[in-house]
Amino acid sequence: MPTSPAFGGVQTGVLLLLVSSLFLLISFHRGVSKLGHGTIVDQNLEWTVGPKYESLPELLDTKLNHNYSASLLKRDATADYETAVCTGAQMWAKIQAAFDDSSRVSLQTLPSTALENGWTPNTLHIALDAPWREYIDHELGPGKVPPADQAPFIEHTQNLDFTNKQGGHREALSKTGLEAARYRTYYMPTISAVVVKNMRSPATVVKEIFHQSGQPKPPSNALISNVYTPPLSRWSDVTWTVYRSLATGEGKMLQFIGHDQVNNAVSARVMVYIIRKHQPQGNPNARPSLPFPGFEFGIEAPEGQALLGTPNGMGTAWLLHDRGTELGRRSLKVRIWIEGRDKLMMAFNMIPV
Repeated sequence: MPTSPAFGGVQTGVLLLLVSSLFLLISFHRGVSKLGHGTIVDQNLEWTVGPKYESLPELLDTKLNHNYSASLLKRDATADYETAVCTGAQMWAKIQAAFDDSSRVSLQTLPSTALENGWTPNTLHIALDAPWREYIDHELGPGKVPPADQAPFIEHTQNLDFTNKQGGHREALSKTGLEAARYRTYYMPTISAVVVKNMRSPATVVKEIFHQSGQPKPPSNALISNVYTPPLSRWSDVTWTVYRSLATGEGKMLQFIGHDQVNNAVSARVMVYIIRKHQPQGNPNARPSLPFPGFEFGIEAPEGQALLGTPNGMGTAWLLHDRGTELGRRSLKVRIWIEGRDKLMMAFNMIPV
């Protein structure tokens, strides 16, 4: 029996709706299958990469050339901020619980020779950048910035070209075209400070290698730690080992950790979100401006917890957690500002209590 024109139109509309829904479902499934629920590890923080975040190449693209790009400025970072608040609050509670555990034994500090396992050091005596000289003057008073020979700028590069612990397989980073793992830091034990200029962990590089090879899901953190990365791998462990080796005698216990020109995409989005929250502007896409001394937040504030919960902040968090026996109980303040037009700066003050 022939259908009426009206009924035929309904059938056509339903069919188009079903086809559209099927196309969207397939696209979503392909996207999730490609991304999986892998993780990006940057400075000890495991950050889920799923439908609510960009793919890994998109995240990496935002980290090139600029601290935050036009797309970063336009992106709604509410979810990133809320996730960072939860992560930071949970991590701070974990740090306090570790302080309160009287039976806790501190992690062993590896000798500086452990850095020889795949790490290539390069020590330069370069004067500290002007923004950090201003920061130190602000925190400690004028004249406290150490001379270059007391503030070595050390770059440790890890090429991941070594025999792993299972099966003797060799993973040569040079074959991938990816940038090597690298920590570049000013060490200033005379004033209890370090300033980090680059934090690219071996775990991050391993996950990028797997992503580049087309693997739908990167290996677990445990597998990366046990197989693909050297014994001394995390930023917090490397920094602590080098800092303690440079401190004379008892030395000065580490108190200040600065992050120069933050370029991790998630950290940058959270910082820009907080700046806009406290400095509303008429144009939501306008580039924010916040000269030093910027904003400072205590760890009891959601903003302080969010900054601790960023990929950059988690390096400080793990250092406090793992080295609490040596450092003693600390409070925490976080300062953020924008240097010049687009250099995002973050500094943690781990205050003895």
